[in-house]
Amino acid sequence: MSAARGDRGPRWPRRARRAGLVAAAALLPAAAPLALADGVDSSRPYTLVVGAPRGFAPSERLDARRTGRSPARLPFPAQEAWRKQLRGGIDTAPLADARGDLVVALTVPEVVKLGADGRERWRVRIGDSAPLAPAVITSDGTLALITSSGFVWGLTPAGGVRFSVPLGLRGRDADVTPLALDDGGLVAAAGRALVELAPDGSVRARAEIAERATGALLAGPQGTLVTTESGAVLSWRPPSAPRQLGALGGTPRRGAALADARTLLAVVDGRRLVALDLPTGTTSVRSGSALGALDGPPAVGARDVAFVLSSAGLLLGVDAAGNEAIRIAVDRPPAAPTPDAGLSGLLGPADAKPSPPVVIDRDGRVGFARAGGRAGVVDANGSVSVAAERVCSAPVAVVPAGEERMAVACRDGTVVMLAR
Repeated sequence: MSAARGDRGPRWPRRARRAGLVAAAALLPAAAPLALADGVDSSRPYTLVVGAPRGFAPSERLDARRTGRSPARLPFPAQEAWRKQLRGGIDTAPLADARGDLVVALTVPEVVKLGADGRERWRVRIGDSAPLAPAVITSDGTLALITSSGFVWGLTPAGGVRFSVPLGLRGRDADVTPLALDDGGLVAAAGRALVELAPDGSVRARAEIAERATGALLAGPQGTLVTTESGAVLSWRPPSAPRQLGALGGTPRRGAALADARTLLAVVDGRRLVALDLPTGTTSVRSGSALGALDGPPAVGARDVAFVLSSAGLLLGVDAAGNEAIRIAVDRPPAAPTPDAGLSGLLGPADAKPSPPVVIDRDGRVGFARAGGRAGVVDANGSVSVAAERVCSAPVAVVPAGEERMAVACRDGTVVMLAR
């Protein structure tokens, strides 16, 4: 009997193992979608690069907080180094990689890379539709663009196609600047939909919000920050649903900037510089509209001073208490006003169209381009260096592109490099 029990003893573990394998096999179909969501093919080596994207301007407004703060010094005095006319218009800010090369998405379905010398390195066609929002460089150097047909394209630094994936979104609503995540992924918005993408472009999370997103997505202290048309500010970190942190009291049409861990700054309705305290949801107005329309979003300098241009041609710096720390005229001084000219005569002609938002460097220099074409740099001591009275007819963006180098992109496809 003891021998018979000894024969049976080892069989029970074998049966248990077989039952466990059957149970595991039954679970495989349910587990498969989770594995695919990561976009990792276990049959081949896979390298995941994490951390903040590298470059002088890897995204619109230069970093994930949209501060407009340049890691490199801006040129002073500024002068034109080269000029390039591209076939195709420009509606969005170009990017500058770690080498100082510029990546320009055109209004036709093409992307161009310009070397630091202005020569065209490559040109790639991206399907049959152009992006409506600026592109972004991700952690591993991939250039990610979302086109008006609802596809996300990933291009290598050499111009090769890394992926092209449909997002299942209304592409014509994808006009919000996407956000590159430190884990190599990406967050995009289109209309009332938010989508988080894996490094290979596959979708790993979705969410719906009550109204359209606008401006640009930001990296917040507890997830991605989203601004909406009414001025609501949301935070989203999957798998949780988006939650509202507060409201700006108006439309931040061109997005916002995160000044510090708790303070969001935005130009609201083109007239007010507004601060939102994220932990409490409290809103305060730092500057009004007595000096004309304000061009946002602001650039955030030392001690959280926010810099904006006004339509009256003034560079304004406003501190955290709402005090005007800086006021500098960047336009040509007006002629002597007539007695009936009023305030507009004292300030000079105002630009009816909005100007590109300014950028600021670590030394406090501010780079600007006015809607009328005047472009240059303001030194920390208040001196203004004008590189051109009319660099082009319609500037779209100013972008740092290396040490003491700044590019101006124009709607007609002109790119101008300013240097010392």
